[in-house]
This record gives sequence, C-alpha cells and structure tokens, in this order.
Amino acid sequence: MSRLSTLSPSAVKAMFSSETDEALIMLLTIYDPTQTEEYAVRLADNFTGRLESLTTDQEIVYGVTSRTKEFAFLPMQITLPNEQDTGVGQCSIVLNYASPDAITLIRSHLTGPTKVLLELVLSGSPDTVEASFPGFYITSATYNAEAITLELSMISLSKEPFPSYNFTPGYFPGLF
Repeated sequence: MSRLSTLSPSAVKAMFSSETDEALIMLLTIYDPTQTEEYAVRLADNFTGRLESLTTDQEIVYGVTSRTKEFAFLPMQITLPNEQDTGVGQCSIVLNYASPDAITLIRSHLTGPTKVLLELVLSGSPDTVEASFPGFYITSATYNAEAITLELSMISLSKEPFPSYNFTPGYFPGLF
C-alpha cells in the first residue's frame, strides 16, 4: 500500500502543488526511551507562530504547537533511506545550526540509545498527524561550525540470526 493513500487530500495537495496555502511541516522529537517525556528535544522545520513559553526578554522563539507540545523552529534537511538488498538503509538529518548549547547537548546526552520520532503535519492543522515514522535510533552525530548531522537507523531484525542458538548438545542435550 502506498504511503500517499494514508495522507489526507490536503497533505497530498501541499506536497505536489507549486503554490499552496498549506505547508507540510516535519516535527522531530529526540528522546531517551528510559527518561520521562520532559527531557525530549522537539524541533520543527517550519513555524506557524511565536512560542510564548520559550520566548524570553532576550530571544524570541518561533515554532509549532502540536497537541500541546511546542516544537522550536530550526532549519533542517532530511535524507530518507534508500532500499537496499541488505536491509534498511541509513537516514540522516542535518540541523543547519550548530550552537555551543546544541553541541554540549550532543556530547552529554547522546551516550545511550536515543530514539527519534518523525511526524508530518500541515500548518493549518498541526494537531493532526498526517504521517508518523517511529523506531529510528541515532547511531552517530557529527558537527562542524555550520551544521549538526545525525545518522539514523532502525533495528533490523532481518540481520539477527534465527534461531538465536545453534542446536548443539550444550544448549539442547535432550536432542542428542
């Protein structure tokens, strides 16, 4: 089944129209599955307005509010995985902003299994998720003065041996 058949007609129109009032926004949630949800980093590749709870006297923050969660606007590019014979390919996200705070966050928090959730919403209805891509893990993170690159992959169960044990007398003495 095609992914386009699960999208709303407004989302398909926003994807393929040369001019449209609706923008397709990618929401990126980076989180540690062992921590609570308050430690998640939420980013969006577009914005619909000012985020009042993140705005301070020194800085105005724009982004998207979706399902009562605020996603800060940060320009980013995503490269979707290609199909390979050996399994699922690599996916990468390039965040076009490398601040000292972001680099400190990567150095201190990307030490364990960090999950990524990608969601697509429309700018006119950000509470309705058009498509969701769960199950990605950050496998590596690199950065330079301009950008942060996150390499993502999924757990490929097709590469795991089946059965997990060999049928030897040590594991299955009753067979021999």
